[in-house]
Amino acid sequence: MATVTILGAGDMGFAISTPVSANGHDVRLWGTPIDAEIIETLRAGGVHPRMGTAVRPGVRLFSPDEAAAAVEGADIVLFAVTSVGIRPIVEQFAAKLLHVPVIMTIAKGFDPGPDGDAILLLPEVIAERTSSPIVGVGGPSKANEVARGIPTGIVFGGPGEAAEFCADAFRTPAYNVEVTDDIVGVEVAAAMKNAYAIALGVSDGLEKATGVPHHNFRAALFPRAVQEMGKLAEALGGRAETVAGRPGAGDLQVTISSGRNRLLGERIGAGEPGPQAAAALREAGITVEGYDALGFGHRLARSLEDPATGHPLRLPLLEALYAVLHEGAPAAEALWSAV
Repeated sequence: MATVTILGAGDMGFAISTPVSANGHDVRLWGTPIDAEIIETLRAGGVHPRMGTAVRPGVRLFSPDEAAAAVEGADIVLFAVTSVGIRPIVEQFAAKLLHVPVIMTIAKGFDPGPDGDAILLLPEVIAERTSSPIVGVGGPSKANEVARGIPTGIVFGGPGEAAEFCADAFRTPAYNVEVTDDIVGVEVAAAMKNAYAIALGVSDGLEKATGVPHHNFRAALFPRAVQEMGKLAEALGGRAETVAGRPGAGDLQVTISSGRNRLLGERIGAGEPGPQAAAALREAGITVEGYDALGFGHRLARSLEDPATGHPLRLPLLEALYAVLHEGAPAAEALWSAV
């Protein structure tokens, strides 16, 4: 039996406790300060406020002030916080991370670096504070479905033995885990699928605005998005074939089925200029992960070379989406020109 500590009791942190606890492991779910009320509710026997299910048997709950106890003696520590939360939580647990056999991250996004002058994949941030092997998690995974044990296919990316160890701990008949050593491909896809989901959401907005389906439009954008994520992964040392599977194509498919990234795209497709649509959602307190990922990914892509040609990396759909969201370019025309 392994001891698995999950840092973050939000949607996915809570959800992923389901498969690992089903395997009989000692699971510790620690709540950050913003999760304090969730931990109190679960301890009182209530259900998670967004997942609608109670904590599973075998999951022990830890409040924000019980951080040291939550990590002590853990075999696996899994980061399940937002991308902006990774760096501060890593710093908080830095001393403890030195002694953890394997570290996992299910967070999706980029980090601007300690001085804001670099763009890092999230495992790179964790690696600043530990030499332990790091395993990234990617693939189509709606938290509410994972929490309920609905069949889910996922990918764990990292060094062979570490990734297999984690897969053995989490894999169940319903939670199907594939393993790859391409953590770069997994992480790039996990972050960038949120950005490209905005572009595909535009097709839904166009349908709402015109009353005419734009399925062909969406279908043309989808493979272009997967191709560009693959090219970005390759430029960073990953593999396009990883992106073409569950972490990229699969996760993009489930992301455009609903959610905030698609919502932003819908508003733009319905006629709202990109900058105003993004601002309106921010003012409403709605965080759109793809918006930040787009900015980081665009900046990163412009700094890279295409390994196949040695020329500057060209990602036309990413450029078009950036123009729509940051420069107010007409959405349908800009995105279609990138196909």
